[in-house]
Amino acid sequence: MISIGTLAKELRERLGWTQRKTAEKLDVTYAHLCNIENNKKQPSRELLDRYRQLWGIDLYVLAWCNDGSIDKLPPNVRQAAASLSSAWRIRIEHLIREHSERDG
Repeated sequence: MISIGTLAKELRERLGWTQRKTAEKLDVTYAHLCNIENNKKQPSRELLDRYRQLWGIDLYVLAWCNDGSIDKLPPNVRQAAASLSSAWRIRIEHLIREHSERDG
């Protein structure tokens, strides 16, 4: 099962951000972010948009690329899905380097 909260937490940690900093940047409470990251609550559409604005990442698409089964897709879209997945991995590594250089 694809878990948006777990993915958001993993990405936040890879970026070296604290929950408090992330909650502040997303304009949510620390407790709400904890509930999202612990999969006790699902992020709203508005919160997903804020993640997208903050990090340039669509968490649903990234989650599917990380956890989806390309082999279950119709054969004519498997290559496109694999390319998308690869592009997201590259984007994440670039984002991590960018934040590391700026914050470090």
